[in-house]
Parts: sequence; structure tokens; C-alpha cells
Amino acid sequence: MQITDMTKKYADLISEWKYDGIYSFYDHNKDNIDDFMNGKHFACTDMSGELIGYFCFGEDARIPTIEENVYDDDFIDIGLSLKPNLCGNNLGLSFLNEGLKYAGELYNTSNFCLSVASFNERAIKVYKRAGFYVEREVTNSYFNNKFFIMKYT
Repeated sequence: MQITDMTKKYADLISEWKYDGIYSFYDHNKDNIDDFMNGKHFACTDMSGELIGYFCFGEDARIPTIEENVYDDDFIDIGLSLKPNLCGNNLGLSFLNEGLKYAGELYNTSNFCLSVASFNERAIKVYKRAGFYVEREVTNSYFNNKFFIMKYT
């Protein structure tokens, strides 16, 4: 795997991703392509250059919450998404670790935070295997659903 700057081509591909079942919550659309081009999003490709996922760091990885002051500025927030047809194929942990390594070098830290929908047991399992722990439960103020904020040190 290799992580590179986001391009319009990769953002267009991501906007077309459609996840199955409850995971359709994570679908994107053409409306947010510009958000991918702000310098905080990075494409992850396989060695042949095919897009397999993406990462975002900092405030772009945060969700709006009903609760106040839920994010810790001593931690770098990380958001990630694996291409839909690759989910459930035991790639999650190596994909996440690649992103953590990249962000660690980029931000010179080993303290990370992520937000994950509480129903996403598949992702939560991967995050825990990587060393993340649930720090708190919050409510997404846009969708009004429960999320976990998980930390890694």
C-alpha cells in the first residue's frame, strides 16, 4: 500500500462508492468532492496504483456532536474508508496501520482519535485489534445517531 495526495480522479471514484446494507450510511456523492481536495485527505492505493481507500486527518475527521468539547487537541483525528468491495476481506487492520504510520510521520505523534458509528461492529473490532479503546459515546448532531470516540496512544 502507498498513501499519496488526493486527486480529483480519486475523489470522483470515491464519490461513486456504494456500501451494502447498514454500511450505506458511509456512501458519498458528487456534492462533497471539493471537500476531498482541501489537503487533509489522502488516497491509498495498492502497488499498481489502484485506489483502495482514503484517509483524512485533523478536524475533517471529526463529526458534529450534540455534546460539547468531545475532542482532545492532543490527539490527531483520523478518518478512513476502505473501498466497498474490499471490506470484510481482512484488509482493515493493515490498511489502518498504514494510515497510522503515515499520520504519525506527518504529524510527529502516536496519539490518535477516531469517530465510528456505534453500529459498525466490523470497524470497531479492527480498531480495537489495532489498540484503540472506546473513550466515550456521543450523538452525531447531523444524523442523531450514536458514535464512539476511540483513542490510541
